[in-house]
Amino acid sequence: MSRPAAARVASRSPALDQKEKLIAATERLLSSQGLGCVTTRDIARAAKVAEGALYHHFGDKAELILSVVLHQLGDFPDVLQSLPLQIGQNTVQTNLQRVLESAFAFHHRMAPLVCSLFADQELLARVRNMMHERSMGPARTTSVIAAYLRAEQQLGRVLPAAVPETVADLMLAVSFNTALRDHFFYGGSGGQAKTHRQLRDAVRALVVGLDPKDAGKHAREKR
Repeated sequence: MSRPAAARVASRSPALDQKEKLIAATERLLSSQGLGCVTTRDIARAAKVAEGALYHHFGDKAELILSVVLHQLGDFPDVLQSLPLQIGQNTVQTNLQRVLESAFAFHHRMAPLVCSLFADQELLARVRNMMHERSMGPARTTSVIAAYLRAEQQLGRVLPAAVPETVADLMLAVSFNTALRDHFFYGGSGGQAKTHRQLRDAVRALVVGLDPKDAGKHAREKR
């Protein structure tokens, strides 16, 4: 029998609560002020904890930044994990659209942070090395999407000539470019409906080149 909600809240670790406050405060400050203007003291003050508490939970600023990135992932890991279950289900376009929309939500949250890291090359190098050590980054995402597309190729739902890794890379490029463009030109508020329409159009454009039926149709038209 599960414990009442009040009991679960009461049993929360103060350390965990403190860590989450630090991550949330970092996200807010980086979004409003940018990395170059934010110090660990600012973060601790915004989280209403002692600065020493920050270094208790995170070895350095790079570890804190990486924790923020992981927090910003949202449901993207779950969407990727469920992708193999969609093989042969729905349509390829529907499945890829779900992945792209989740990827965009993640990229939209993290784009300001990623861009601000270039102002601190030492911190950028540290974060990059930590990501490499933990096998984090777009390569894993590309491999999951590519594996899905190869499975769909075997079912005859994706053109045999298509290169799964290239399609996956194009999807991620569209996602990040759309997120970056929205932040740069529209201040991060370009309009949800418009953005989702752009993502759907991007998937549709990719799928046109992947669908064996479309390929056969184009071949007949050339004769």
